[in-house]
Amino acid sequence: MAPAPITEDYYVVLEVQQTAAPELIVRSYRRLALKLHPDRNAKHDATEAFQLLGRAYSTLKDESKRRDYDLIYPSITRSRPSPQTTQTPRPPPASTPQSEALSEAAQIAALQKSKQERGARWWTKRNAFNSSILELQRNIRRLEQEIKNLDSIIAAEAAREAQKNSWGNWLLSPIYKKAEDSEEEKARKDRERQERKIEKDMKERRLWLKKADLKEEESLLRKAKEEVDAADLVEDGKIRVIQDRIRARETWERQERERVERERIAKSWKQQQEQREKREREAAEAFRKQQAEERAAAQERQEEHARKWQKILADEAQKRREQDAHFNRPEYLFTAEGSTRQASTSTCQHNGWWSKVQGRTACPECNDIWTYLLQCPGCSMKACPKCQGAIRRR
Repeated sequence: MAPAPITEDYYVVLEVQQTAAPELIVRSYRRLALKLHPDRNAKHDATEAFQLLGRAYSTLKDESKRRDYDLIYPSITRSRPSPQTTQTPRPPPASTPQSEALSEAAQIAALQKSKQERGARWWTKRNAFNSSILELQRNIRRLEQEIKNLDSIIAAEAAREAQKNSWGNWLLSPIYKKAEDSEEEKARKDRERQERKIEKDMKERRLWLKKADLKEEESLLRKAKEEVDAADLVEDGKIRVIQDRIRARETWERQERERVERERIAKSWKQQQEQREKREREAAEAFRKQQAEERAAAQERQEEHARKWQKILADEAQKRREQDAHFNRPEYLFTAEGSTRQASTSTCQHNGWWSKVQGRTACPECNDIWTYLLQCPGCSMKACPKCQGAIRRR
């Protein structure tokens, strides 16, 4: 069954900071233990508070337990319950991206520190293992050499004994008499052989034990190396997870900044577009207003010009009517010379070259305005080129 997750803030329980030294934790525990002990604390939850204080002290005084607790400490501080002590609980800090980044950086620093400490311990342990293994190897080589020397001595004695008991020696024994060993000498040699045999057996047993110790030391070294590698691998995985979380948060923050920047640029562009469209509308309205004013002014000028010409035409017509009335009187119709306009006009053939009379004036026949008129050479009649073509006989 999995142990219950830790939810208490042990640093608050012991009234110390997260970076407190072990000596400070011990002093704080002794002070609070005297204060919260059920024999001195009359509150109803004194036993629970004292047990919580004991759990906090047992966790923080052990280096490995404290390191494991520091890894989950940021999550405890974000959702910290009220500690069962006489101390007023502090409100949980607000979770901000900066605080999360700091907590993750603290976790990475704690994991890296743990790896460094484990590496230092492993270096010391490996040196101790290597020293022990080298010492065992030296002892094994020395025992093997001693056993080899004993085997050489035993082999030499066996060779001498075989030579002594050979057929050649037996055949030559009547000729060459050799002094035989006394009983005492034989006993001594037998005793030396037994001692060498016992010594060899003991050295072989010691050699076997040394080799077993060597295998055990090498096995312990491999096991310790595997444990260190496994712990490093686990902490590397935790560091990678935290770094991935940091990168994901940084990516999200960068995307949020880019989104906000895009929205700001889009809003600014929209405002500029609206201002540009407003200016264009105002300019178009002003242009239309100016054109309308110009058209109104031009129309007014045309109307004024038309009124002037109508007045001029009216004046010319009135003047012509007066002239016609003047020349239509009887005294002008039947003169001796017959040079009146009516008489001359009725009798003139209107031939010849009609000369130009410059000046903007109305045609007496059609009342159109012309810049010049044509005058008949015979009767001094004036007409526009259009009317002149109708009047002049071909």
